Amino acid sequence: MKIDELDGFIFDLDGTLFASTGMWHDIYGKALAHFGIDMPADYTEHVNHLNIARGTAYTAERFGIEGGAKAVEKVWRELSGKAYANDIELTPHAKELLYALKKEDKHLAIATALDRDLAETCLSRHGIAGLFEAFAEVGEVGRDKSSPDVYLHAAKLIGLPPARCAVFEDGEVGARSAHGAGFFTAGVIDPFSGSDPQRMAAVCDRLERDLGGYLADIVS
Repeated sequence: MKIDELDGFIFDLDGTLFASTGMWHDIYGKALAHFGIDMPADYTEHVNHLNIARGTAYTAERFGIEGGAKAVEKVWRELSGKAYANDIELTPHAKELLYALKKEDKHLAIATALDRDLAETCLSRHGIAGLFEAFAEVGEVGRDKSSPDVYLHAAKLIGLPPARCAVFEDGEVGARSAHGAGFFTAGVIDPFSGSDPQRMAAVCDRLERDLGGYLADIVS
């Protein structure tokens, strides 16, 4: 099935709609450095698909950080809050794609590991919050993106089965679980996601350099 024949379009945020994964990569490094730890090469891949609560818990447990997850979360939130409110931009062609989909009466939803307060601040600043019919986050479904639950929840909120929806992801973990649950998996390449493009290609129905590749199909 071609992507423009689908009815529902479910978007990840960090690295897919938000050009923010570079910021998080920097935050991870600074936070670990704050506790005297050098960031391992595999850390980003393990933590990127988790929300703040699970990501900080994973970090505290993996490195035995004094003060636990709360100490890590304090650093993460101090560094990220201002960025989402003031600095984070949209990825190339993101706004154009969203408006093109709405013009075609498609149903739009978000499925993200990003905490809702940070997400809504950035969505509102860019004037796109009202384009989405539903917002699903891993914190409310209780499982990270290694499970398809957050995508299934988003699809349910817009009243569509997975076979009628595309999931847009920059991360291999999420793309793999969405693909396994029967969604059309639309991948984008992000250099800070920790996901190898070849592995992404293996778990996506389609992989593009950015959202512009998909925009061309919708407006053609």
